[in-house]
Amino acid sequence: MAENKPRIFQDSRDMVMSLLVIVVIMALVVTFTGMCSLRKDPVENGPVREVDAQSFLDLQARAVTFPVRLPDSPEGWVANSARRHPVNNTPAPLIGWVTAERGYLQLLQTDQPAEDAVEQMDAHPREVNGTREVDGREFTVWTPFEDTADTVWTTTLSDVTLVFAGTADEQEFNQLIHNTLAAEPIRN
Repeated sequence: MAENKPRIFQDSRDMVMSLLVIVVIMALVVTFTGMCSLRKDPVENGPVREVDAQSFLDLQARAVTFPVRLPDSPEGWVANSARRHPVNNTPAPLIGWVTAERGYLQLLQTDQPAEDAVEQMDAHPREVNGTREVDGREFTVWTPFEDTADTVWTTTLSDVTLVFAGTADEQEFNQLIHNTLAAEPIRN
């Protein structure tokens, strides 16, 4: 009678062996793709991956209806992210930098209102917490309700809204803002 039992009612060795084979095959595939790595040191001490912000913004300048600026990177800063971020379903270029002091700042450029850009940065709500002046221009400072979210500074030029966000200190915000205001729009 035991020979007539369906395979599912036999012992669990077959299932364990099948799972072991699947795990080994998966580990081999993942290892050869280079999509993962093992490190002894914490990620914070690893090298910062650099992106080509110039090429990215050159392409974006041709794709949007407002002028796009690429600020000079201060010494020790590395552009590590570049992507399109939608604001009111309108594409807006976003560039991020790791600063020399290991802080992080990003610049979003859009033709949409500053309030909408701040609201759509991420899921963290923010409130206006005063203003700052940099190079004779007034910036609205938005602080998050949570400690884990970024502080945001915004201003609107005649042709574009600039949104600066990050975890860097005020001096580094000022440096990126100064460099952005001094930059000429990219010609498309």
